[in-house]
Amino acid sequence: MKEPGRGAIGRATAVAEGVAAAVRRRQRDREPRVLLYGRPGDPRVLAPGAKGHDAILDLAERMIAALDDAGDAGRGNARGGSARGGNARGGKAGRAR
Repeated sequence: MKEPGRGAIGRATAVAEGVAAAVRRRQRDREPRVLLYGRPGDPRVLAPGAKGHDAILDLAERMIAALDDAGDAGRGNARGGSARGGNARGGKAGRAR
C-alpha cells in the first residue's frame, strides 16, 4: 500500500479532503430531520425515506406556515408576509431547514 505524499501535493490533497468533508457535514446538518419521542426525553431520528417521513415533514411545514400566518394576521401586516418578504425562513416556501 502506498503512503500518501508528504510534499506539496500530499498537503493539498489533505486540505481538499478536509474541505469536502466539511461541505458534506454542513449539507447533512441543514437537511430537515424528524425526531420521534416514545417517552419524554427519549428521541429517535426517523431516517429519510422511511415510511411516514415525508408525511410528517409535510405536516410540520403546514403547522409552521399556519403559525406564521397567525403571527402575520396578529401584526396586521397587509402583505401577508414578514417585512423581509415571505416568511421567517428567508421568504421561500418549502421545507424548513
